[in-house]
Amino acid sequence: MGAYDKTLRELFQNIPVKLIQLLTGQKISKLIDSHFPKVEEREADLVVELENGEIFHLEIQSNNDKNMPRRMLYYALAIEKLYKKFPIQTVLYVGIEKNNIKNFINLPRLKYNYKVVDIKEINCNILIESEFIEDNILSILCNIENSDKFFEKLNKKLIYLNNKQREDYLRKLIIISRLRPNIYEKFKNYYKEHKMPFTLDKKYDPLYKEGWNEAWNEAWSEAWDEAEKKRKIKDALIVISKFGVSIDEVVKEFNIPKETILKELNKT
Repeated sequence: MGAYDKTLRELFQNIPVKLIQLLTGQKISKLIDSHFPKVEEREADLVVELENGEIFHLEIQSNNDKNMPRRMLYYALAIEKLYKKFPIQTVLYVGIEKNNIKNFINLPRLKYNYKVVDIKEINCNILIESEFIEDNILSILCNIENSDKFFEKLNKKLIYLNNKQREDYLRKLIIISRLRPNIYEKFKNYYKEHKMPFTLDKKYDPLYKEGWNEAWNEAWSEAWDEAEKKRKIKDALIVISKFGVSIDEVVKEFNIPKETILKELNKT
């Protein structure tokens, strides 16, 4: 799992309450186990029960994955099987590129859809004013109109945390802010100019070697590519086993070598 994905999942497991209210129009009743004990060992990013009794499933996506509809359908069926309710579903797109995620499946005998929301379309002021720190941290991915005022508010939120919490959330903030290179650069400048009174492991400090060196970036990029490759293979196997799609179709759709698919199928 990439650094962005791992950090975002950590934030959502603590539940950004205000963000979920914005996405659903409902308050959360309780957190629901999102791990499905299947051969595929899939785990949803967030599954909660809303105050009206409905189940809401959220997936966070940082790239335009053309296989998202099949992944979401798999989750929907798994949730329905476990909880006897078909969930309300949303994909929250947090990537920097334009959102192109398809939100439906339209086949002769199957019609299915879900909602896709680009977090950049959400006003950051709504989340930065939230009483929940998870909302505050995620707000850096939203639409920021005045970065100085935004960082000032964020700084005040961090100051009231104890040292351990502050370091943890500042680390998460720095990691996900790199999804917004222009905001990350502004944050580095603010961090430096205002001499923020936070202690932080130097490998996460945005001023340490000016935001990590090129070698680290290259290594991280390779790790991300490998994680994405493994996830694509896992999703391809799910499509074959659960939906009966032919190997040739999967090879074309997922752009995975046929020998790789056959090798993985032989392991099962």
